[in-house]
Amino acid sequence: MDVKFVEDCKTIYNEGVLLPFSEKEVRELFSHRQKEIILGLSKVNEIVTSDWIAKNLGISDRTVRSEIKNVQKESAQYGISIESIRGKGYQLKIDNEQLYKTYFNQWTKEMKGESVDFSNPKDRVLYLLKRLLLEQIEIKLEVIEDEMFVSKSTIQNDLKEVKTILGKYNLQLVNRPHYGVYVEGEEYMKRLCLSNNILNRNQDFTIKDESFQVIDQTIFEEIKEIIIKKVIKYKIEISDIALENLATHISIACLRIKEGFVIAKFDQLWEKEYPFEKIVATEIVKNVEEVTDLTFPEAEVDYIIVHLLGTKLLAKDKLSKYSGYDHVAKIIETILEKLKSDFNWDLKDDFEFIQALTLHIRPAMNRLRYGLNIRNPLLDEIKIKYPVAFEGAVLAGKCIEDYLSKDVGEHEIGYIALHIGAALERRKSRQENVKRALIVCASGVGSSKLLYYKLKNIFRNELDIVGTTNYYQLKKYDFNSIDLIISTIPINEDLGLPVQVVNTFIDENDIEEIKSHLVFDKCNEEGSFLSPDRIFIHQELNDRESVIHFMCDQLSKQRVVPEDYEKLVTERELLAPTSFGNLVAIPHPLTPVTEETFLTICTLKRPIYWSNNQMVQFVCLLNISKGPKGELDHMYQTLISIMEDKTAVEGLIKSHSRKEIMKIMNL
Repeated sequence: MDVKFVEDCKTIYNEGVLLPFSEKEVRELFSHRQKEIILGLSKVNEIVTSDWIAKNLGISDRTVRSEIKNVQKESAQYGISIESIRGKGYQLKIDNEQLYKTYFNQWTKEMKGESVDFSNPKDRVLYLLKRLLLEQIEIKLEVIEDEMFVSKSTIQNDLKEVKTILGKYNLQLVNRPHYGVYVEGEEYMKRLCLSNNILNRNQDFTIKDESFQVIDQTIFEEIKEIIIKKVIKYKIEISDIALENLATHISIACLRIKEGFVIAKFDQLWEKEYPFEKIVATEIVKNVEEVTDLTFPEAEVDYIIVHLLGTKLLAKDKLSKYSGYDHVAKIIETILEKLKSDFNWDLKDDFEFIQALTLHIRPAMNRLRYGLNIRNPLLDEIKIKYPVAFEGAVLAGKCIEDYLSKDVGEHEIGYIALHIGAALERRKSRQENVKRALIVCASGVGSSKLLYYKLKNIFRNELDIVGTTNYYQLKKYDFNSIDLIISTIPINEDLGLPVQVVNTFIDENDIEEIKSHLVFDKCNEEGSFLSPDRIFIHQELNDRESVIHFMCDQLSKQRVVPEDYEKLVTERELLAPTSFGNLVAIPHPLTPVTEETFLTICTLKRPIYWSNNQMVQFVCLLNISKGPKGELDHMYQTLISIMEDKTAVEGLIKSHSRKEIMKIMNL
């Protein structure tokens, strides 16, 4: 029994509260589905309809109501109650905070993946992977059936998913008649598959439940202490997550060596290419051998070097030489160019950003080369709270992918987004939300300079006058970094940004007119991003691909997107799924390709699986203009605030008219 659970029980008992159930009874009382419902209700402080719960879980409304009735019968004994509000829905109430925390902290850990529920297909697949990867001989399906309490047909169906996962690591599931099934392939790949799919399932990076226990916890802690000593000795930079990960991989190596499975020798000469990592790995192995009484072959030292290369291990005094390794400098240069051309973010002078990105990209490249996964526990929050930075990170990830020909993955992208987000915040603080203006004056150098200095004096902290030009030279000017044109003559051409005509000798009226342009993102009047002919209601579409095809096809018919538009949207989706939870997805092309910024809305008759088991019923296809666009944070934040509002999204999904949707969106 969990020691922490027992101690919590004693504390509550001493305070006069009698616990009605044991830990085991707590786990077994509610089904996996019922726990999902309770956990979902605990995350929101509002009334939620059964229809909403059903759509998010991919089950029927009737099933939800039935499950909640069963939960209500026992919930009071756990310090909670589920209130039914007639005509509105359900809300979770916590009546006894201590009881609730004691029982459901244990239960929440279970739901995050620290124990096995064989009624859950995901848990069954992970359990099968663990059994097959760790077993030394063939396993008969009958044995697994007895262990998991499921039928042969269920096992065979789960094995299809297992084969798919194994295939990603060049591993095969082989069936030997009369003996059973086993996994065939390289030991290195087996360990990668094991760590990436079993040990990294949660943000704690360790598995505590016996059913998924594959490493000795005592050995794990000793190995972690060894690594910490090396970190201090060599003045190494390493994150807590990287430390846990490295200790975990070495613990797996101990288990496999003990059972007679060793890594095949690597072809690479690690001493010459990575002498620093070779020294650290050799010392770690020597200390691990002392505490485990195991002997590590030379190939196992190389295996640890691979994992060192996948961390941010770097002596501080080597940072000045760092950017030259692995062509990182060239990749950083490409990223900076793409961020400038596609997002108008000039970050080439932000040394802090370049240093941080360099520090991240080298180990990231090594992780990708050797197939090492990294988990980002902040991923969902980053996507929702910093959508602009995340889009920049997707572009940066594509630069790395083009160089390595390896899929970067959204967890890596999420970490890059943090660096970009920090750079954008620094950029904002430096700019102090100052808009950049270009003066067009036809009266000659003298009058243009007078106007220039007059405006600089009046709008000292609000407007950055970047220069002056003549009307005839205007077409040659690059407007990517310009937010406003101030001209002494009318300009009839559409330049894609505001033009304010003023007198050569500026007066009070002119000053007031210019001030009206100094509020960022004033383009959010109702309908400016959304028009009725780009709203499609209650469409009968069954999967992500069908939705994207339908919406792209509609825009193609309106002649507002290029011919390869659907391909661009699909490519972006494959880099990192655009589902945000809350039944919402916001797909878009990787880079801006349209002449204007606009949204396209599609609601579905029924929720569909989009990615990572997230259900989607409201799709907002986003297009950003490829020309000058100024700051887009406001539009993103307004859009995201709507997407996070369950009531708003539910209203959008239920809407039967375009007018109603436009009113709710208010964009």
